Amino acid sequence: MNGVHFAVVATIASDGMPHQTVMWYMLDGDQLLLSTPRDSLKHKHLKRDPRLSVCVEKAYTYVALTGTVTLDEDATRARADYQRLGKRYRRTFNPLIMAGFMLRSVVSRIKTSFRPSSARPAGGNRVPDFLSRERVSLHMKIEKVKSSGLE
Repeated sequence: MNGVHFAVVATIASDGMPHQTVMWYMLDGDQLLLSTPRDSLKHKHLKRDPRLSVCVEKAYTYVALTGTVTLDEDATRARADYQRLGKRYRRTFNPLIMAGFMLRSVVSRIKTSFRPSSARPAGGNRVPDFLSRERVSLHMKIEKVKSSGLE
């Protein structure tokens, strides 16, 4: 868990089905720290039901955690937590993938600017919005651990 891995995190959607996403995480004392954009589906799900399931894998080993989340909606603390997570994951960024991601964003904005406003997709390009959105910190109290070789 101390290594830099990505976690698959599951919340409970309003219809009772799992909603899974890949997220950054870090151990923070005896809790797990995660971050999500304010008003995202994950944020809405956890406001309604604070239970969270997290699975981290490395090859054929994994650790699965379950517990409950306390939401910290203070914008300043949440941004600081997000920056801590970003620092931890910074070395995982592949420059070519990031360049492609940014190029798609620019091309999409250029294409959209030439369309009549009535033909533009609702919501537009989510990349700049996602990177600048206000954040919410998730502090997960780990209640159950199941490990298959990953510590």
